[in-house]
Amino acid sequence: MSINGHEETSPNQARGWIVLHDDGTASGSYGCTPFHAQAEVTATHLTLGKEVTPLPAPSRSPAPPSDGPGPCHPEDVAANPTLAGFEKKVKAAFSGELSLSTKHTPGYSRELHVKNQQGYDVRLAQARRADFFQIRWQLVDTTFYDEHGPEFTAGDQMFFDFHDNGQVSGKLGCNDFTAEATFTGTHLYFDDAELTTQHTCSDEVMKEEASVLATLQKSLNYSYWAEPETLSMSLNEDLAFPAREHGLSLRGIPRR
Repeated sequence: MSINGHEETSPNQARGWIVLHDDGTASGSYGCTPFHAQAEVTATHLTLGKEVTPLPAPSRSPAPPSDGPGPCHPEDVAANPTLAGFEKKVKAAFSGELSLSTKHTPGYSRELHVKNQQGYDVRLAQARRADFFQIRWQLVDTTFYDEHGPEFTAGDQMFFDFHDNGQVSGKLGCNDFTAEATFTGTHLYFDDAELTTQHTCSDEVMKEEASVLATLQKSLNYSYWAEPETLSMSLNEDLAFPAREHGLSLRGIPRR
């Protein structure tokens, strides 16, 4: 975000996002504090109106991080002037009639610029493509920052099928599995992950399957990024920079 050309740095723990819904409302987070408001949107303009009934919070929450602070929560703001100041600026940026424009630099994600008449310019990146729930997401390898481990032996037999009703199904190499998948902005976490078959495969595939299943059963808080233009996706344990980040990389393949 910039204000009259001056760049504003987001605090490490803040996670701002916005979603425009078909019912004429918008929901999101100013960084730590959620919002839900009326919204009028055209191809080139957006106006947020009065606050409406808050959307229900997920009935479950991700497991608390064991290494790093993780993203902030609304109750963190009052005691943290940096978070409070940042949220105040984000709220100001979304006030009044906003102009919308896009910018696409080859090799980078397309940006949506949200500007108001007071000189605020908020840059947004699309977190997932419109057909996200129609894509089969194959697990490719594990990641540690920018380092990648060896690709999983199971290949296209290790995948997630996300469904827009909050379910995820798929296969972890040898056996089928199911879980609950909760999306909140650019965050995703899994609950009740379990195998639904009891097949036996090679030792290496079984070892990989057990490792991924154990990770899902920890209900970690992931930041996810499903590249809208490249059919690639990353899940990184969101501990807030500069904490260590472990994760998974995935690629989109056809559903059979």
